[in-house]
Amino acid sequence: MRIAERDRKIIILQALTTENEAGEEVPGPWSEYATPWAAYQPVSDGERMRAAAVEQKTDARFQVVWTPRLALVDGEFRIRFDGADWRITGIKEVGFRERLEITAWRLGKGVT
Repeated sequence: MRIAERDRKIIILQALTTENEAGEEVPGPWSEYATPWAAYQPVSDGERMRAAAVEQKTDARFQVVWTPRLALVDGEFRIRFDGADWRITGIKEVGFRERLEITAWRLGKGVT
């Protein structure tokens, strides 16, 4: 991905856990973790075919400026963008602490 302008605001969400009556940790609501500006690029059909992806899903890459806080993001987080939640499927550092490239696929509008 060429260096694109970061012109999209995304919300990175972190899953919270709560304790039920039995004292067990259970999934709780999603909470806002960070709201960075990002460059957005849909993954092309050609890239999807070369990766042998068989599912019809919307994949995209988001590039954000590297920060120590964003460097902690992993596949347990989600992105909220364009009215939908996106499951993070990959993260890689671009350059030495310059940018992070986050690959994600769209879960759908209104997914919790």
